[in-house]
Amino acid sequence: MKKFTCIECGRGAEELYRDFGGGNLKISHCDHCEQVVDKYVEFDPVLVLLDALLHKPQAYRHILLNSGIQFHWRLAVICLLCDAYIKWAHLKSADTTDTQHHMGFYALEWDFYIMFLLATTELAVFLGCCMLLLQFSRKALLSPSLSFSSVVRALLLSSFGKLLVIPAVIWGETNSPVYLGLTQLFVFTCNSLAMRVTLDTRQDVSCGLVAMCLLVQYLTSLSLHKLLHIPT
Repeated sequence: MKKFTCIECGRGAEELYRDFGGGNLKISHCDHCEQVVDKYVEFDPVLVLLDALLHKPQAYRHILLNSGIQFHWRLAVICLLCDAYIKWAHLKSADTTDTQHHMGFYALEWDFYIMFLLATTELAVFLGCCMLLLQFSRKALLSPSLSFSSVVRALLLSSFGKLLVIPAVIWGETNSPVYLGLTQLFVFTCNSLAMRVTLDTRQDVSCGLVAMCLLVQYLTSLSLHKLLHIPT
């Protein structure tokens, strides 16, 4: 099994560069497409991030398949905090009774904890649904060399778009359906591209997979809101 992946054609590669000693490095070329295996090894991380924002598959292949980034769980926690804050702000604005004026700091904090648990449950349902679908179609979508942990890592890293709610908090747009809707659309396209790159499949297949998982997540969220009597 080859350790790296060519960011241009998606084929396996033995190395990204060759070290001849004395600081002499030579970038490796792909045996199949004869292009540079991973040009991003020479790029500044900011440029890599900009290309990822532009949805370039090459940037996603570098980040998900060649970089070895392992801070996806820390990023997931930050994204969960962002989700929880948006839910908490929506709950606060939906409460039109006078009771919210008599609530103390600890009551508000307790509501935020509930929203954080709700966001965590939704994420767990989304990832669990994705793993279940991949398990049923393992021969068609999941190669023997690819593990479920790689898929989870790809989904968590590609959810970085949820951090866009931070500007919404700064600008006071936490209740703007247009801004939040565009943010969710951006996260959906990022997740779809990440699945396309990780599973090495077609774009329509990855979009369908992510859309089904989001639908199950949405239905679960509605059920939990009704169960806990939380305004939607």
